[in-house]
Amino acid sequence: MKVMLAFAIMAFLAHSVSAQSVKDLDSIPTNELIETAPSAHPSMLYTLSARLLESGYRQDAAKWMYAGQLRYRFMIEALGDAAADERVLFSALTESIGRPVNEYIAGDADEWIAAMQFALDWDAVHDNTLTSKTEFASELSGVRSGLAALIDDVDANRQLIHERRKAAGLPNR
Repeated sequence: MKVMLAFAIMAFLAHSVSAQSVKDLDSIPTNELIETAPSAHPSMLYTLSARLLESGYRQDAAKWMYAGQLRYRFMIEALGDAAADERVLFSALTESIGRPVNEYIAGDADEWIAAMQFALDWDAVHDNTLTSKTEFASELSGVRSGLAALIDDVDANRQLIHERRKAAGLPNR
């Protein structure tokens, strides 16, 4: 888990140009990370998720991972061909942080749906200072629709998800 958090911190620092990035990320209180989340690079939301997961706040970790995923997918869509480096980092963060978060959260469909809905709700009420929601409204709509479709899919396939997890040796809650 420490490796996962260290990777997330390195990813954030590699993308941040603010004075805050000079500060040791471990010393930034979690509530401060949450307060600055709307203006943060999506990799920072994954960093927050990793910290919460490591601290045992798994449901909160899932909420922020999905918020980061939503913002990251939107940014990548908006950047188009210029997003090559972002795609690589997003993929690495999704594997290193997203996988353990998803392995946990998918054990309870209601919690999983709640985490994804949190991301949609949080994003809807917070400005995105990195990617214009107005200029890239079509891209944002597509990404939000994709997450909403995943919510519907999880809700419609609760039993199948439960059975597949059981067969894979993953816990259901």
